[in-house]
Amino acid sequence: MDQDFHFYGTYYAARQGGFGSTDATLIAKAANFIDFFSEEGYSAYWKLVSNTTKTVSYQVVAAVDNPRFTVQSGFTSIGLAPEDGLWCSFHFTPGNYEAPAGTPSREAIHGKEVAAALPGFQMRDTSQGLSTVRQHCSQYVGDFAFGKMLNRPQSALSRQLILDTLRCVTDEGRLVAILEHAAGGRAILNNGRSDNLHRLRLILLGVRAHVIADTWAHQDFSGLHNVMNTYWDVNYDPSSRNPFKMGLGRQSIDYHDGASGWRNRVLSGVFAKATKYGFLSGFSGNLEGAPNGSSYLGHGWMGHLPDFSFVKFRYKPCWADPGLDAVERDNPREYRAAWTELVSMFTQAAGHGQLKLDERFDAGLQKAVTAIGRPFDLRRMEPGRAFSAKVWQEVFGDLPAARPDAAREPDRQTVLGGMVEETSALGRYGTDYVNVYSDLYLFQIAADYHFHFVKDYLARHGIYRFRGSWSQQTSALSGDLSGLFVEDAVAA
Repeated sequence: MDQDFHFYGTYYAARQGGFGSTDATLIAKAANFIDFFSEEGYSAYWKLVSNTTKTVSYQVVAAVDNPRFTVQSGFTSIGLAPEDGLWCSFHFTPGNYEAPAGTPSREAIHGKEVAAALPGFQMRDTSQGLSTVRQHCSQYVGDFAFGKMLNRPQSALSRQLILDTLRCVTDEGRLVAILEHAAGGRAILNNGRSDNLHRLRLILLGVRAHVIADTWAHQDFSGLHNVMNTYWDVNYDPSSRNPFKMGLGRQSIDYHDGASGWRNRVLSGVFAKATKYGFLSGFSGNLEGAPNGSSYLGHGWMGHLPDFSFVKFRYKPCWADPGLDAVERDNPREYRAAWTELVSMFTQAAGHGQLKLDERFDAGLQKAVTAIGRPFDLRRMEPGRAFSAKVWQEVFGDLPAARPDAAREPDRQTVLGGMVEETSALGRYGTDYVNVYSDLYLFQIAADYHFHFVKDYLARHGIYRFRGSWSQQTSALSGDLSGLFVEDAVAA
């Protein structure tokens, strides 16, 4: 998903759930900021300060040596050193496994009515693609040991994240416990406590909203550098002797953007940035992708298509049997479910109980469906996300306090404030001064908490252990965090 949904879709879901405009705007900013809190922009030694105007010196409250950034955006970091903990925590939640004992049901999380309106949880059988890979590129057979890591909506972990979010935002004691493990946490609790806890609550909601939304948009891809994230040509038929159906040397997909019928396309490489929209004249960046590229991370081969709400596409993922029909993704349907799930979470977080699919909800859902499905010709120069962002605002009319330009990545209006003085040093060895009470630092605490929750869950259930150096570092939170992640019993 892009800024159209992560900001505007999230904002309107929060408003539908009962939050006021100001609070919904902060939720949306936090959700959107996940994609922009980058290593390149924020990696430095952080000094947390209580004064924002330097007189003789800053009043340093605490320090964070390794900020827990939430996206890698540089070619060097993504292509050469992708961090499994980062991508699996914030963008591709692992979910392709049977629910561990004690996992809350979908009905327990959302209520029977909403659970029935959402598609049921479905696992993918990744073993179907193994024989073809063994035949043509046996060096990648080992990648199939990680089939559990595919992102799936409504997975066991996804449900636990929603449950944990609701417990945190409705129980002040849980937020206090998190802050007691945070650098500068005592100052946050002792000065402006009520306002700081209120904003932390909203920011954590935003962080989790981003992750939950991406379980729908990024489904069937993983946050590992893994061959299962690639695909065969959509016309590949292993039993055919037709050279156009051999599937080797050409990785095309079919897509439908609503503006016309189905088109077959080999997604392009990254073009030079030469226009106001960042696209080389004559080529649309909407159809960038990296088939045949070196990076097997996430949906890089699929380019932006999974992030466009109005798109349908067909492809033959490496984890599936290419002799069967292509897998078809219907984003308008999936994004409708994503918005419904967010509204359900926000409704409960706002203290209104479980969501009822009444006339008020139906009216909001119909607006969301219109915004999600409005057709857009992807061959145009304008970024598809910018078009969709305008449609969300046009359809709902209720404008947020901040209105970022989705064509910019990021627009200043969506950046969380709190950077007092930024280092001019190149690399990560400079010093940034950050307001300890700011939205930026509260976001950092919420992001670090979320990361540790996912890390603990995957390790405790024997699903995966993060290996990257980023995952081993101490960031905003320290000490024994295990007590924060107890999975209390919940009614089925």
